Amino acid sequence: MPLTIHQVNQEETAVLDNLLQLYLHETSMYSPKMIEETGRYDTTIITDNIKSGALEANLVRIKGYLAGFIITQPRIQNGEIVTRSVSDLFILHNYRGFGIGEEVARLTFDQAPGLWHIEIQPQFEEATKFWTKVIYRYTGDNFRHLKWQDSKAEIFEFRSPAARPSATERAPIKIQIPQQS
Repeated sequence: MPLTIHQVNQEETAVLDNLLQLYLHETSMYSPKMIEETGRYDTTIITDNIKSGALEANLVRIKGYLAGFIITQPRIQNGEIVTRSVSDLFILHNYRGFGIGEEVARLTFDQAPGLWHIEIQPQFEEATKFWTKVIYRYTGDNFRHLKWQDSKAEIFEFRSPAARPSATERAPIKIQIPQQS
């Protein structure tokens, strides 16, 4: 398969940091993060959480080319993972619109069975549309859509692997791989 997802190893931490710079720049219109005098965003909190195991980072590649990342967060109680969430999903612009983000999400959910939460802040309208479609197609409408009273965030809750609808009940996913020049 031309799409691969693999956990960031020690040699790839600088690659992840570079992608995080692009991601933080893109999301800066929605968040108060300020760029430092060095011309870079501070990624210390994210990278420290990855090193400690509080976050799990995976790089996405298409035909061997770097295409983005997905960062997940296991929530642990009494030494057991009780739920997972997607902290961040970033696909480079030249790979968007081909179904790659959806396939990355599906593969990630399938690799970690159990309860998942996806929380989206209201200012991320595109993310809300994306996750609503992805989770609906992944679960066949077998999910909970929540809004907390004290928060404006939307939360989707579902189990993986999902009880999938039959092929005739769901829209097929066609991944198109952009050509590299």
